[in-house]
Amino acid sequence: MIEDKNLYIKELEEKIKELEEKVIVETMVKKSEVMLNKELNERIEKYQLHIETLREINEKYSDLIAKLRTTLKKIVSQ
Repeated sequence: MIEDKNLYIKELEEKIKELEEKVIVETMVKKSEVMLNKELNERIEKYQLHIETLREINEKYSDLIAKLRTTLKKIVSQ
């Protein structure tokens, strides 16, 4: 009877140890995912800034190019 009880206690202690190890692993995985998400969000923000800047540059020069084309067409047609 005492041996059964001791065996049961030992099994429970092993199970507790396994569960504690699983919690540690899952915690590490979650921290890793959080860091990865942070890095990805920063990269997305950087790319959005690039897109915005390129759009502004494109808008500026496309207006200038359109004006120059119109002027060139007028000159060529005269």
